[in-house]
Amino acid sequence: MAKRSTLYKGISSVGSFTRSNLERMGAMIDSVNAKSGKPRQFKAVNLGDEDYQQDLFREQTLKATQQLLGTRFATYGKYAKKIVPNSLFDSTVDGAFAQVAKLASNWSQIDLPNQHRFANIASLDDEERYALATDIANQNRALATLGGLTGLAGLPGLLADTLWLLLVSLRTVYQLGAIYNKPLTGKQGVKMAYELLANADLSKMQEKQALLAGLGIGKGLLDNAQSNGLHNELKNLGLKNKNVNFYAEQVDNIASQVGIDLDNINLSWIRRFLPATAVIVGMRYNSQLIDEVIGVAQATFAPEAKLANRAITDDSSSEAQVKKNANSQDEEQNHKSDNTKKETKEAKDDKTKAKNDEAKAKDDEAKADNTKSKTKAASAPVSKTTDEESVDENYKKAQASSKD
Repeated sequence: MAKRSTLYKGISSVGSFTRSNLERMGAMIDSVNAKSGKPRQFKAVNLGDEDYQQDLFREQTLKATQQLLGTRFATYGKYAKKIVPNSLFDSTVDGAFAQVAKLASNWSQIDLPNQHRFANIASLDDEERYALATDIANQNRALATLGGLTGLAGLPGLLADTLWLLLVSLRTVYQLGAIYNKPLTGKQGVKMAYELLANADLSKMQEKQALLAGLGIGKGLLDNAQSNGLHNELKNLGLKNKNVNFYAEQVDNIASQVGIDLDNINLSWIRRFLPATAVIVGMRYNSQLIDEVIGVAQATFAPEAKLANRAITDDSSSEAQVKKNANSQDEEQNHKSDNTKKETKEAKDDKTKAKNDEAKAKDDEAKADNTKSKTKAASAPVSKTTDEESVDENYKKAQASSKD
């Protein structure tokens, strides 16, 4: 019993040490991503929707398998379609991906309880849950990024990297759901987990697969050229793929014109360079892809929008940027509101001024009428007096003429 207890403590200490280092590594990766990109706000997913598109993991896993098997994949597929119905093939693929989800669920259930804060998960408030979720997200961010090391294996590493990223992404979804008291269980939980992945923006996975496939093919070409010669290997590659044949011939023609013997070129440094490049590409893309999964999962499971929209990072500069954007939006709305009030007030003032001008005009018109009336009244007696004097004068003239 004492030995078992000592072994358990040793394993627990190693696990705690590993998780702490993964959290630090994940926080550092998140800080780098936050500085190189713009803070984003993720939309919550309405889980349980019957109609949703399949996630890109399924498509890219099949493509990676095709790249690995090459012409054999097409041959197997040709004969399989004649024997196996499409419905059976689809159900087999669905079953395989369901097993990956169950593996991720079991992994999350084994690892998450080892977090000392998870024991009191029911008593944690929203901020404490968010802090725990951030640490778990950083662990998974580091794990997903480390999957880029599979680039050292060439094309086989391409398939391994895709499956590893799928496993870590599902683990992230299951763990964040459990932290926010929304656990995903059973077949419905598997469906919801893949539904969430389908709503994450994983379009960069196609870019990553194309780059890694090209680097893997190049590495295989150089490995074979080391023993068979680069000239013969380019020729064989052109015979296998007509689309590549044109470029292979161009490389051969240029080398002949310059006077370079392709078979005598030292390719050892290039062979070392390509795997290192594949690792860098894989790690960089994986860190961005897992960020998409974490962001959508946080937005979906977090109880409040402010927690979901908050930058999923401990990096202060990123959180400040999110706060700055929110403040600028509020200031812009307040500015618009002030402008609207100002315009409304100006419109009212203009309307009042117009009424005052109209009243003033009427008042001026009334005064003018009054003045005209008084002038007319004053001039009327003068005219009357003048007429009477004219009559008297005529009468006097008539009397004077009659006397004469």
